Amino acid sequence: MSGFNGRFAAVFFDLDGTLVSERTGVREARTAVGTRMLELGLWQKPATAFADTIEIVISGILEDNDWQWPTWLHSEEWLTRSLGVAGVRVNDDEFKELVGVYRNERSDRAAPIEGWPEALSAARGHGPVGLITNFHNGPMQRQKIRGAGLEGQFDGVYISGEVGVWKPEPGIFEHAAQDLGVETADCVHIGNSIISDVDGALAAGMRAVLVEEDDRPRPAKLNGDVVWCEDLAEVAEWLRDG
Repeated sequence: MSGFNGRFAAVFFDLDGTLVSERTGVREARTAVGTRMLELGLWQKPATAFADTIEIVISGILEDNDWQWPTWLHSEEWLTRSLGVAGVRVNDDEFKELVGVYRNERSDRAAPIEGWPEALSAARGHGPVGLITNFHNGPMQRQKIRGAGLEGQFDGVYISGEVGVWKPEPGIFEHAAQDLGVETADCVHIGNSIISDVDGALAAGMRAVLVEEDDRPRPAKLNGDVVWCEDLAEVAEWLRDG
């Protein structure tokens, strides 16, 4: 861990993959979609087989995008592609129901990543704490925040689908800073995506911290303007030392 030190007027966090696990409950939620398809008579194989199809489709998309989650990859998109691969045809009402099954199961099973209380507490030592997250459906993302036990932990929650701007566009970072009454140059954003979080924060004039928790090596493209932390415990330590 290395990089700049100092006090910040506000500290912002990303949600998915930073404070909330992107893995917990995902398999169960995808299997729940397959279970509902069985109940509707749309699918004859095991529910887990459709979950496998979803995972294959999403893995292919991620591989084509340098393993970064594209902003356009909503649940509607990967479900449409997965149904196509599986050769399943559904009507509009059935499609909406399947999307709802996934979102509800995924949100209710959301689990915070270890070390989040310490990271948020250390952030509070600087000033207001905000959440900047990409998701096109605000109520569903707020349901995930509640499911993970993070409701009430932030002075401002900024969801791209509500703000109308997606990370890495600087507008959502600028909007969040303005809402909290601070300058972007006096803020830091902490997230797990080089493109959405790091590049977006830097473009808005914020400092940036990249936090990784899957043992990947330090990305070569990072420079002195970006701090790299292995986990939230290290984020907390860095914020306390600032």
